[in-house]
Amino acid sequence: MVIQPSAKDHRKEFSPRLKLVVIASIAALTFISPIATADAAEEGDMGGTDTPTVTYNDFIPEERDLSDCISAIPKPGCGSDAKGGWRQMLVLGLVVTGLGFIGWRVIAGARKNLASSVPQSTDE
Repeated sequence: MVIQPSAKDHRKEFSPRLKLVVIASIAALTFISPIATADAAEEGDMGGTDTPTVTYNDFIPEERDLSDCISAIPKPGCGSDAKGGWRQMLVLGLVVTGLGFIGWRVIAGARKNLASSVPQSTDE
């Protein structure tokens, strides 16, 4: 009769392999990262002097004082028409849908657990 390995034996086999993969990944990232940054620095990609500075922002009006527009309740006339729009509503819809799905799964799981934990009474 052949003895079947248990799940515990499989975990004992898998654990050293997982440790080896994690250590090798960390070592590879540690040694490759300095080489990549050194190559980028040599090519001159890290902040040249001829790069223009961007000073215009759609969301901050130029004709108003900046301290008037940065607060928990900004005054009227701050911001721009670029705020909001269909993309913001899409994100809100996705967040609400995701929360609804999570709530549905929690309630369904609780009902299933409650139904399986209630003892069945037998009439004799």
